[in-house]
Amino acid sequence: MRPDFRTLTAALALTTTILAPAAPIGAAGGFSDVEADRWYTAPISWMAAEGITTGTEPGCFSPHAAVSRGQIVTFLYRLAHTEGVLPVTDGHPFDDVVRAYQHEPVAWAYSAGITTGTSATTFAPDVDVTRGDFAVLLWRHAGGPQPLTDHPFTDVYRGYQQAAVSWMAENGITTGTSPTTFSAEDSMTRAEAATFLYRFVTPTDVAPEAPVESDHCLQWYRDFLVGLGLTADEAACAAPHVADLGRVYLAGVAHDTHTISDPLFEAIADVVNAGCVPPDRYAAVISILW
Repeated sequence: MRPDFRTLTAALALTTTILAPAAPIGAAGGFSDVEADRWYTAPISWMAAEGITTGTEPGCFSPHAAVSRGQIVTFLYRLAHTEGVLPVTDGHPFDDVVRAYQHEPVAWAYSAGITTGTSATTFAPDVDVTRGDFAVLLWRHAGGPQPLTDHPFTDVYRGYQQAAVSWMAENGITTGTSPTTFSAEDSMTRAEAATFLYRFVTPTDVAPEAPVESDHCLQWYRDFLVGLGLTADEAACAAPHVADLGRVYLAGVAHDTHTISDPLFEAIADVVNAGCVPPDRYAAVISILW
């Protein structure tokens, strides 16, 4: 039986113990949101080992999130470094590239003829890259080799994508989303990007896939807490304090399939004592978490 709410509230007011930050955990590539033995595990581990990616935030790679045009050009730029290429840049004409880390990669891609932008003055760095457009970027990075065979996909409609997709299929970089579809107009996920780059390089000396230390990926915990009823700001503050409990435990508590235990009590106390919620929200948030 769960404790009486008034007893719990009184106890929380007396609790001053502050839990330590979430301890490092084992994760593929250092990302706790990249599960072992998935089709994208080895590619993401390779990208991390080569310095091609640092993730979306500490402990997170966000494999199922869409990858933007600015991010994919940055991946290609870093890949060029791993291939022993020292990119030469002459600047770019795009006034919508504002993130500092993207300026040099976009300038390199423009100078190398990998991209011409979406107009004479725009690159659209925050727009999701489609699978078809990624094929073109990677193909141009490879030097634009002409394929010997045509691809088997019936949903690649754009003329400028034909050779690129055929080249990817011919070289085993893609097998499509089905025997006859490539899903060229779909946004590409970060996991797909990692896999295509991995197959392109076909590394023979990939860093070991043994778990490495990683912070908890807090994205799942933030989403979980918002789903329970916390505000986005409250969830962002509370997530580090509940991450040590683990996803399975929290999901069980949410569905009343796990026994309430001291760690949860301490985590709730920590959330309150850390100032994650304003006083007028104490009762509501405690009832949500408990």
